[in-house]
Amino acid sequence: MDLGRELRHRIDAPVDVRELARALCEEMSRRRGGRPVQLRFERFPDEIEVTGLWMEFGDFDLVVVEERAETVQQLVILGHELWHMKEGHRDHHVDGASAVARAALSGRPDWTGTGAPPRREFALTVAARDGSRQADEARAEEFGLHLASVFRSWLTRPGGRGTVDPVGRAIRTSLGYGPQD
Repeated sequence: MDLGRELRHRIDAPVDVRELARALCEEMSRRRGGRPVQLRFERFPDEIEVTGLWMEFGDFDLVVVEERAETVQQLVILGHELWHMKEGHRDHHVDGASAVARAALSGRPDWTGTGAPPRREFALTVAARDGSRQADEARAEEFGLHLASVFRSWLTRPGGRGTVDPVGRAIRTSLGYGPQD
């Protein structure tokens, strides 16, 4: 089943990255028997090199994407995490991880789970996965890049004008519709 074709029936492009990301999570939920996939865009601490994470809970999954990432990069990040979810790469069970997720879901991200300033080690541990190997990460990144390349033409530019797709922008410009700044 083609993901693009499925989403085409539910949303009309161009769309905001968050709307598209939510639709992708809804489709992942549907494909996983209705298990909810919740999505949050949050600011990760500057001290860590993590831009996305997936955490599995008893009755739902949570994907967190760096809110400051460039629009297309947010799709790459989401695709990366959805790949890990699809493949069943489990997160480490870390003391405080559920508190972090609860805070993210409540709109108050707390990457330590304690209210203390962010700790690099905690966030990296939460983002790490049991049995994660370089090959798993490479496949997840490849899927994220592929997902972004497929859906980038669906995205609106910041400010809601046109799409972020450079080929589409060039075609519109060559047809006399003007630059899509």
